[in-house]
Formats: sequence, C-alpha cells, structure tokens
Amino acid sequence: MIDAAAALATIERLAGPATFERGQALYHEQAILSYAKNRNTIISTVQSASDPGIKHYNVELTVNPKSYDGGCDCPASEGFDFCKHCVAVALQHVDKLKQLEESQGGSAVDVIEAYIENMGELEAKQALFGLITADEEQLIKWQLMAQISAEFGEAGEITGSSMVKASPAVGKKTSVMTQLKAMITKALPSRDVWQYNKVRAYFQQAQQRLSILFQLLPYLPPEQAHALSYQILKRYDGILKRVDDSGGFRHLLEREIEDAFARCVKRLNWPAQTKAQYILQLYSTELDVYEFKDIPGQFLITSPSEYNDAVQKAFYQGLAECVEHKNLSDVVFQAQLQDLCCYFEATGEYQQALKALSEFAEYPKDYLALVKWALALNDPDGATHYLQQLKRSDSMCQYTGECLQLDVQIAQLNKTPDMAIELQWQAYMHSLVLDDFIQMNLLIEKTVEKSQLAAVKTKWFNITLVQLEAQMTQKKRSGDAIVEICLFSGELDKAISNAKLFPIDRELLHQIAKVSLKHAPEYCFYFYERLIKIWVKSAKSADYKRVINLMIECKDILHMLPKRVKAEAKFEFLINEIAYDYARKRQLQRMIKTHFVV
Repeated sequence: MIDAAAALATIERLAGPATFERGQALYHEQAILSYAKNRNTIISTVQSASDPGIKHYNVELTVNPKSYDGGCDCPASEGFDFCKHCVAVALQHVDKLKQLEESQGGSAVDVIEAYIENMGELEAKQALFGLITADEEQLIKWQLMAQISAEFGEAGEITGSSMVKASPAVGKKTSVMTQLKAMITKALPSRDVWQYNKVRAYFQQAQQRLSILFQLLPYLPPEQAHALSYQILKRYDGILKRVDDSGGFRHLLEREIEDAFARCVKRLNWPAQTKAQYILQLYSTELDVYEFKDIPGQFLITSPSEYNDAVQKAFYQGLAECVEHKNLSDVVFQAQLQDLCCYFEATGEYQQALKALSEFAEYPKDYLALVKWALALNDPDGATHYLQQLKRSDSMCQYTGECLQLDVQIAQLNKTPDMAIELQWQAYMHSLVLDDFIQMNLLIEKTVEKSQLAAVKTKWFNITLVQLEAQMTQKKRSGDAIVEICLFSGELDKAISNAKLFPIDRELLHQIAKVSLKHAPEYCFYFYERLIKIWVKSAKSADYKRVINLMIECKDILHMLPKRVKAEAKFEFLINEIAYDYARKRQLQRMIKTHFVV
C-alpha cells in the first residue's frame, strides 16, 4: 500500500505545481461533498470552484501501489487528466493515510478506528456481517435490532439516524416487544434459591442474559424502552423475595438495571410537569423490596436545555410541597427532606435549607448541617443555638471534633480571636492532625500583632509540646504528633531527639533520617538502619524495590557521616544481617545480590 508521503509526492507529480496548488485550495475549502472508498476505488463529488452550491463534478480514482489512475468529468480532466478536483480527492485520501500511520503508535482503539476509516463501505459491511454471524450472542442481538427496525422504523439514541425499515415477513409473527418480555422472564426465573453457590450462579446467568436487552433498549422508541426497563425492574423486585442473596451477588446486576431504567426515563419526551411528577412518585413505588436511592442524581438531567431545566424546577417545587405536607412514611419523608436540603445547599439557598430542616431536625447530622448553614449566612447566634442542640444530641461523642471546629468558626464570627485560637488548639489536641496545628498558626498570624507574633507562636508550641509529652508518657502513644509539629515549627533538634525516643510512622522516620544528615549526622545512620529494618520486616514482594532504594540511598550518604560513627562497617553488617535473617525471601535476596556485595 502506498504511504502518505509517497502519495503526496505522486499527486504533485501527476498534477503539476499550479494544478496541485488549486486542488489544495479546494481541499482546504472543504469542497468535497461526498467521499466513498471501496477496496482500491475512490468515488467522490467535488463542488465547483466557480459555481459553488450550483455545479459539482464527479471524480473516480483507483489507488495503485505506487500511483493514482482515473479522472474527473470536468472539462479540464475529460475523464483521464489529473485536474484540481482529482487533487482535492487524492489529498483527502492522503489525510486518511496519515491518520492510519499516526495511529500505529497509539492505542489499539486508535489503530482500529483509523483502519476502519480507511476501509471501503462494502468491505466494512462485509467485515461487520462476518463478525455478527460468527458470534451467537451478536446474531441474536442484530436479529432483534432488525425486528425493532421493522416494527418501529426509527433508531434510538445510539445511531442518531433512521434505521432502514425492513420489509414485513410473510405470515403472522410474534412482535419484538413480546419476544423481549419473554427474555426478561427467562433471565429472571421466579423460583426459590438460597444456597450460596446457586445464588451466585443465578445472578451471573441473569446478568449475562439481560446484557442483550440492555444493549437493545436505546434502539427502541422512548415509551417502549421505558416500559421494558420498568418490567425488568419489577421482575427483579419480585425475585428478591424468593432469592436469598446474603452474599451480595445481586449488586452488580442491580446497578445495571438501575442505570438502564434511569437512562430510559431521561429519554421520555413528556411535558416537564408530567415527568417531574413521575420522578417524584419513585420515592414511594409499588415495588415490594427495591428502593430507589439518590433519585435526583439518577433521573434529573443537568444539561442546559430549557426542557431539562423545566423538569428540574418542577421536580424541586413538587419536592418542597411533599416536605411541607409530610404525607408519606418517615423513611420516604427523610429521603425527600435530605434531597431537598442538598439541592438548597448546592444552590446556595441556605435560608431555605434551614427552614426545611429546622422543624424536623432530630439526629446529630441534622444539627451539624444546620450549624454549617447558619455559619454560611454569617449568623453566629443561630449557629450557637444549633451547635448546643448538636452537642446534646451527640450522646456517643461522635462529633466532638466537628463541634470544636464549629466553635472556632463561631468565635471568628463573634470577633473573639483569643477564644478562636484556644478552641483551635483544643481541636488539634483532640485530633492530633497536623493540619489542625497549622490552622492554629494561621489564626495566630491573622490576629496577633507582628511584634508579638513570635512570642505567641512559641507560647502555644511549648504548651502543645508539654501536653503531647505527657500523653506519650502516660498512654504510650507514638511520637508522630510531636515530631510533626517540631518539624513544622523548625525545631529540628527537638524533632530528632523525640524521634530517637518514640516509635514513629515510617514515612515520618524517612523524613527525619534525611533531616538528620545535616543537623545531627551522628544519628543519620541509626535512623536509616531503623527505617530499613521496619520496611524489610513488613515488606511484601511489591515493597522490595522500596527497601532496595532505601539501602542505596543510605549507602550513598555514608561518606558524608562522621568517621567515628563507623557507618561503612555498620552498613556492611546490616546488609549481611538482612540477607541472613530473610534468606527465605528469594526475590529480595536476588535484588540484594544485584546491588550489594554480600
């Protein structure tokens, strides 16, 4: 096959410089109206440059291994000379050759896409037919697609265009909808299944059989697709009463059924109010077992079209009315209330969210949301009121950390910076998360005068240090927290001394090992040795590379350590010790021998 570069040179030679330039201009002006390649023959229609939109010329080219033959029906070509219209069509062919060549270094999908793009229409159809007839599942699917086309004429959302209407078969035949419904019954047989392995096999088989139906739904008209997807859902709901799935094998199939039904609902071309009311009814359906979760997320389309905006508006108006009247069960009402409040929060309507939830707040999470919305409205009194209710309702003390952080925000709104700093310190001592200590320092920087800033930071650092040391002594905790704040505050000597005394996280220990090279080189090898032994002890095959990298890193800094440490001898002993102690880890042994002398 001719390559793109050779094809381009051939076109220039066949046309000559002037004709090539005019053909190139035609190609870039997108004058090619149609282009079809079948095997080595290209048939194309090109718009006239002098009478665009009125006159066009027909080009037929044959692609040879090293050249092009053929011509155009314009006066300049007379069917055999290489005119500017032939140049434009040949350049289109060159462009497709370039795509094919460029894709060779890309993904498999890119390569295949470019290859198909370069195929002729008849060749592509024959290839597709061969693939279909060689696969039983594809044969069934395409047979049903043909019947859908014959009965309904229009394709669904996948093709985006009309399918050719098939000629009706002679004699009476079963409608495609009847066949599809029978497939649902066969995929989800109604019988008692309770044994672990049989339940798993039941849902695996159901998933396999329903996969064809899921693929066919987009080809059906919206109403029929919706009816069929709901029948799948209803049949699935019915079998849940008889199939004891304690192993959770149903979940993957359930998600596929949910997604298929949601897509079909979105396709329904109903008036906005009708569609919104239908979606609202899904909170309380006739289904016995199955319940919809996150109804807005599943069924509302958030595209910018007016129709979808109207559906969303009508839905949330109806949802607000449902919440106001509270005419359904507590479980359904709680779901509706949560979805409505999430909508108000997402749209910044915090006052509406407060109004909706405050009357029905009962659990800690409810009061937590109310405090956050009051803070968003810059209402410290309201936030304080709801925070007190949160603390009273939190009998298990699950929200202590959140309460402290909210106290800090209220203190900031009330413009009491000293109280905010004190509360932020309490929040840190509760969580021992470095980010909370950093947040305390940021509060200090915002509120304390520059002349006093260093003294105040030192004061709070020392208070924290004393408290952490007391906790570690009494409760035998790790030294992570104290080492972290020492590193953050630039107290490197204290970080190193505490790392020596207490066990710390290995990532933090690695950080200390690197810091000690400059600030306490006599302890550097000690930290690396400790770190390597921790990693080796807990390492699995995937971690061996990390262990070796740490050993190499340690070896590379040995010459920088004081001679009195005798690091080279200690490192040699460490390598041999690990090789001996972990002789059964063969992969690790091979890697050690590759990089070190043992």
